[in-house]
Amino acid sequence: MHFFPFIPLSIAVLILLVIVFLFFSEKGRSIRSTGRLIVTGLDLGFSIDQIIFLGRIGKAAGLEDPSSLFWSATALDKCTSEIVRQVNVSGEDTSELQELLSSLYKYRNKIDLERSRSRRGLVSTRDIKPGQRVRILLSGAGVFSSRVMANTSAYLKMDFPKSPNIFATEIDWLYKNVKVFFWRMDDAGYEFSSTVVPGDADGGKAVIYLSHSDSVVRSQMRKSRRIKCSIFAQLYLVKDPSVPYNRIEAEPGMKCVLEDLSESGAMILIGGKAVKGLKIKLQFLIKDTLIIMTGVSRAVDYDKEKNRSRVHFECQQIDPRMRNIVLSFVYNVLPEEEKQEIRAARLSEKDGMSVDADTGDENQDDSFLENDSEKESASAYTIEMPDFLHPDFVHPDDI
Repeated sequence: MHFFPFIPLSIAVLILLVIVFLFFSEKGRSIRSTGRLIVTGLDLGFSIDQIIFLGRIGKAAGLEDPSSLFWSATALDKCTSEIVRQVNVSGEDTSELQELLSSLYKYRNKIDLERSRSRRGLVSTRDIKPGQRVRILLSGAGVFSSRVMANTSAYLKMDFPKSPNIFATEIDWLYKNVKVFFWRMDDAGYEFSSTVVPGDADGGKAVIYLSHSDSVVRSQMRKSRRIKCSIFAQLYLVKDPSVPYNRIEAEPGMKCVLEDLSESGAMILIGGKAVKGLKIKLQFLIKDTLIIMTGVSRAVDYDKEKNRSRVHFECQQIDPRMRNIVLSFVYNVLPEEEKQEIRAARLSEKDGMSVDADTGDENQDDSFLENDSEKESASAYTIEMPDFLHPDFVHPDDI
């Protein structure tokens, strides 16, 4: 009888010990991380099976907190690249996997759009606060880290650029043109162009000075990323809407060239005077894989002197697997300069998400830009101008 009063106290102590364990132990951190992953994933519309699979992929991609893939574009890209890598290795390519990849790519674009629209944002470098971490891209050299030390009416005084792989002190920075990327907390990523200019001596401290710019822009503003390319394609007019959009056309179509490409459309170069508003289908190859896009010619730019048109094509129907191949091509087959710009933007995003601004990782893995399976220059594709025209694709004035 005398021991009963002590039982509630014992239970309380036990509960307290469990709470302490969950807060401070490695196992506890893992449980909390898994809980965040499940709750966030369900809230965003992913199924339990997809969330569990993404958790395993996150660990394979080296994410300390797998739930970060739902709020960090960098983490999301690493997980997507890991899924593509595992598919290439195993050869397993199911409709469920393609559906998951489609959801991830859609969510990736949503992250960019929401951040771009969240605020009006900065328009001038004069509004950047001292202490802001930045990434400086010097063409031909690489990406460097730095910090705004002072913002004056004449220039931005910057900590001397650093890089783990490049001797920044061996570069003559004066009058060099650079691009600067940074992430403003609770806002978005930004970039601007600048020039290294002379400045006042700073008591022997190594610094550089950047000219001001009134053209600060968000790092990603458009709905989907497009790349310049030169891909030979076949164009067909869709006359029977009842025919499946992904049916392969065996007969030759009108020859054309894709000058840029995204999963949502393309710029088509074709001979003659094209007409907007037509339902059309494109067939072309990416890495020996046939891609079929069906959509509408939204606008036409006609060059009368050369008698050719640039057609703004909006893709309305594409097989999920083909869309994922296009997205992989777009995100990986980029000119080296654009890859460096993306790398600088991603590193600046990592800077902005670091709890301790002094612990940014200069050696962040950028393997998402080095996918060997997709790393083929667009210039490798044959360029052919149209050698015949379908009457329905020629303007009546030219007949």
